Amino acid sequence: MRIKTLTLLIALAGTTLQAQAMDDRLYVVPSANYTFSDNDRRADDGWGAGVSLGKPVTRNLNLELGLTGSSLDYKTGGGDYGLTGLGVDAVYLLNRDADFTPYGVLGLGVLRTDIPGGDDTGLMANVGLGIMKRLTDNVSLRADARYRWDNNAANAFNANNFGDVVVSVGLKIALGQKAQPAPKPAPVMDVAPTPVVQIPEPVPAPQPEPAPAAEPAPVAPTLKTRQAVMLEQSKPGDVVVILEGVNFEFDSARLRPDAIVILDEAVQVLNYRKDISVDVNGHTCSIGTNKYNQGLSERRAKSVYDYFVDKGIAADRLTTQGFGETRPAHSNATREGRARNRRVELFIK
Repeated sequence: MRIKTLTLLIALAGTTLQAQAMDDRLYVVPSANYTFSDNDRRADDGWGAGVSLGKPVTRNLNLELGLTGSSLDYKTGGGDYGLTGLGVDAVYLLNRDADFTPYGVLGLGVLRTDIPGGDDTGLMANVGLGIMKRLTDNVSLRADARYRWDNNAANAFNANNFGDVVVSVGLKIALGQKAQPAPKPAPVMDVAPTPVVQIPEPVPAPQPEPAPAAEPAPVAPTLKTRQAVMLEQSKPGDVVVILEGVNFEFDSARLRPDAIVILDEAVQVLNYRKDISVDVNGHTCSIGTNKYNQGLSERRAKSVYDYFVDKGIAADRLTTQGFGETRPAHSNATREGRARNRRVELFIK
């Protein structure tokens, strides 16, 4: 788990560093140095100066071409001890983009030694550590301490080689303008689509409802029976005898065929005369008991009522009632009178 976490942090750090553009301008480093000379040189410590020209080559590595010089005094006797070096240094920066960063240096070059009685140029190498502090985008302060090896080509004092410590302080000055990072692309704004105006389809004006078809004028009935003719000519308050005893089966409310003929024409009249309603009243003669005759009169009136309704006459235009033998129209003393009393009447309203 720790390994995974460390790997992730390294990857994030690398991504962050790569995201920033590297400052790869040439630079110069004028510096002052102080040499702590090897005792075998038999020279005092002393000041010197130097200048380097550098170029970043990777995010962490710079290459520098440097020229240094210092003049030391002999410890005994008079005279100067001149050292002039020319070398190439590799400078490794721990974090180029930080305001403060340590660095390491490793170099190789030549060192010319000028001493009374002999001059010569030999190899030198140096290794050291330093720190650098950014002051502005163009200027940084840096200081380092290096161990310098010299092969003593001049063979001074019969020594095989010398090892000096050189401490230097300088200013790293970038040349030219720093490249500006590419501007971040402007965010793409979501442009709301232009609303499409929906023009409603014209709504046709509502068409007036057609006037209801006029009911056809009733057709005057063609009548053959006397009863139907009387009904057609009646007015409210009239009584029309529609059926008589011979129109029913004996002692029954069942209609005979001749009664059907009369009632069919009566239906024609009632369809033609929408202005009238009727009471269907049943009557009997005096033969039989009052109770029996009452029931028979009601059944015969109901038979006519039912026939009218079955043929399409509205029931609210009809009422039915039985009167038995209580309302004779003729004398019950004769056969003819009794037959005419067995009847169904229509009372016109």
